[in-house]
Amino acid sequence: KLNIFKPSTPLKGTPVIFFVHGGRWTDGTKDKYDFVGKTFSDQGFYVVIPDYSKYPNVKFPVFVDDTARALAWTSENIESYGANPENIFVMGHSSGAHIGALIASNPAYLDQFGHTRDVIAGFIGLAGPYAFTPEEPDLKDIFGPPSNYPNMQSTTFIDGTQPPMLLLNGQDDDIVETSNTTAMVNVIQEKGGRVSSKVYKGFDHVDMVSA
Repeated sequence: KLNIFKPSTPLKGTPVIFFVHGGRWTDGTKDKYDFVGKTFSDQGFYVVIPDYSKYPNVKFPVFVDDTARALAWTSENIESYGANPENIFVMGHSSGAHIGALIASNPAYLDQFGHTRDVIAGFIGLAGPYAFTPEEPDLKDIFGPPSNYPNMQSTTFIDGTQPPMLLLNGQDDDIVETSNTTAMVNVIQEKGGRVSSKVYKGFDHVDMVSA
């Protein structure tokens, strides 16, 4: 399921922010992020916040599939709410940025629901673990075996044809290393893709979404 926030005064182009929440692939619900929906809808954006299955009920890639299904539904139905289906931006924080980046990078996720990455006008990642290798026992169980690790790293699929990406981090983040963003930026630039990045001084991991 998903929540939809409609602006009282839409921005030109009636853009949509499809926001994927974080929570280490184990926690969180769409309803805990009403503050994101309100913040951006007050500024004129339509906002869609989906739920997705969590570990230990499921393992990778089910939560990515769930989110891709919600994005496909949004592309097919958001026009009936007054928004522009050709102006959907995927945004995610932390594990949500990981999920969103995989959908934006690997065409297989949307292909299974009859869509291409063309439904994504751009991707915005907040403190995303795009290129990490699982080390904690639960993360190894979520994403393993090790031979499967490349499939959960967005950098594996970058070929320069992905939607433009804006990758943002907090300088004081001690949960997701900024090396994840550096790795993404480097491979996107090497492949001729479009990417911008910014580091916010004095911000930690949570600040990147709570702000």
